[in-house]
Order: sequence, then C-alpha cells, then structure tokens
Amino acid sequence: HQAGEIIDARGMAIMPGFVDSHAHAGHGLIKTLGGGRSDLWYRACQGAYTVGSTPEFWHAEAQLAALERLRFGVTTGISLLGGGDSIMRTDDPVYGDAHMEGVLNIGTRSVVAVGTTRPPHPLTYARWDGGGRTDYPVSFEKQLATSLQLVDRWHRTHEDRLHVALLTPTLHQEHLDGAAGEDAVAQARKVKRLAYERGLVFTQDGHTLGSVRIAQDIGILGPRTLLSHATGLDETEIAICAETGTCIVHNPSAVAAILARCPVTELLDAGVVVAIGSDATAPDRSADMFRHMQQCMHYHRTYFHDPSWLPPGKVLEMCTIDAARVLGLDDEIGSLEPGKKADIILVDLRRP
Repeated sequence: HQAGEIIDARGMAIMPGFVDSHAHAGHGLIKTLGGGRSDLWYRACQGAYTVGSTPEFWHAEAQLAALERLRFGVTTGISLLGGGDSIMRTDDPVYGDAHMEGVLNIGTRSVVAVGTTRPPHPLTYARWDGGGRTDYPVSFEKQLATSLQLVDRWHRTHEDRLHVALLTPTLHQEHLDGAAGEDAVAQARKVKRLAYERGLVFTQDGHTLGSVRIAQDIGILGPRTLLSHATGLDETEIAICAETGTCIVHNPSAVAAILARCPVTELLDAGVVVAIGSDATAPDRSADMFRHMQQCMHYHRTYFHDPSWLPPGKVLEMCTIDAARVLGLDDEIGSLEPGKKADIILVDLRRP
C-alpha cells in the first residue's frame, strides 16, 4: 500500500486522540454571556436553547466546537444537546440533525447525548420562520420520541463516527415531592431502560452529595451509566458507584468543582472508572484537555498537600483509554493498538 501522504513526526509525541467525556452543544456560541453570574448564565442558556435557537445555530456551533476540539487534539467528545442538566433541544429532530451534520463536516468523532427535561411538562419551545416566532408545548413523550428518532437515524453511522447517548436530569431531594417527583422517577427509569436495551450510554449531568443515593434507589445506575461532576460524594456513594460499575466524569475546570470536590482518587481506589471532561467551552472554559489534566492534578494535589498524587500518566489515561471505556468505545479508540481506529494526534515537543 502506497501512502498518500507522509507526515514528518520527528520531534513529536505520537499519541491517541484525546476524549472529552462531558461537554454541552450550544455553549460555543454563547460563551461569556452572563458576565460571570451563574443565574444570568443559566437564563441565557434556557432562552437560547428552548426558544431562541434555529437549526443553523446548532449546525454552526457544532462546527465551531469540533474545530476547537481538533485544535487541542480531541478526536472524540460527548456533547449534551443543550445546557445545564435539564435544558435539552429535543422538541424536534431537526436541531439534533443540524448538530450531527456540523460535526460530520469537520471529521471528528462525536457522542451526542439527547433526552428529556425535568417535570412538570409540557414545556414551552419555539421555532423561527424568517422573523416570526411560533411557541408550542412539548411533552415528555415528544422529547423521548425525538431522542429515539435521533438514535435510529444517527447512532453508529458514518464509519461509526457518530454515536447517540440518552439522558435524563439528575434528581435531588427537592425534585421528588408530589406528582412531578413521581413523574421524574418514572421517566428516568424508562429512559435508562431504553438506553440499556439499545446498548447506549445513559448519562446524567450535575451529580453531587445525595443524588447518587437517589439514583441507586430508583435503579438507574450500572456499567453503562455515566455520572457527570459527582462532587461531594461520601464513602457510601463511592461504594455504590463501585458496586454498580457506574462510571464518573470529573470536570476539574467547572464551577461545580469550585463548590465541592469530586473525590477522584477515592473513586479510583474503590475501582471506579473516572474520566475527565471539559464541561464545554462556556461560560469560561476551553476544549484544551492539557489544561483540564493539569487542573485535575493541581486540584487533588492541593487537597492532599502532596505533589505526588495523580501522576501525569494517570490523568493521561483519564483522557484516553479510561475516557473511551466510560463511553463503551475502548475496543475502538483510546490507545494505539493494532485493530483500533487510527485516532492519532501528534504533539510538537519543539514548539515554544
């Protein structure tokens, strides 16, 4: 076989492409909105993603985010189709379609997480036709049907570069009261069951102390469940993750990591697979996994007052083979081995 192109890699490190295990589609085009205030930032997310965005928005942002990932050697990333843990653009498949087409144009590998929002339903969404806005109600059933359409249309397509995951909002104690709480539990169980039946990753965003217990009680943990942030967990919740095979994605540069610590080293000691995520490029972050690896190392070394914790090789695993493992893709990507996909990056070691 004659190579079409030969790359001179002298002076470079040859590595598997990085995997960003948690990010949000849409964030790339609303970066810095809210001026550093979380309440204004979430209002901006909600407005943009439910009533303010068009398919063109999702297509353009997908390209921008994929390009930024590519710039930092990220060849695979998971993107929730919306912001926060409960603002999903799943009222119509056209928005997910637009995101997928945008990623395809760049050439990276993407896992797009779609799903349902927190009760009560229906929720108000809007579409735009020219300058006209049409509001309409969206039920849980509609969001689930939209998500399953995207699964059927895109999962493991285009040379296996596009995958789809399912999600529901993380449930905390305040979400469990009354009829809305009963609906939330039933919906989470249903979506998790569908994800496992179809061989998909089931993910939730924003776990913290107490929510892992709730997830265990309602039966949505397991080896294909990926919990994001997971801050403030106690010994019991760490043990629950280990016993159920539930995976964790740590986002060391996120605001959540400032408010409480994800016990990464304790989870690793318990046998839990932990990956690193960027939490997307907004409101104040980037797709640079080197930044997030370094942040992770400093974060936990500072906690233990010991610079030997989380050596570089381990955090590198958390962005490569361990990250591939939490997405169920470790037989395809995450390491340089015969038979795996050629997701290879070169890092110029001579560059200033």
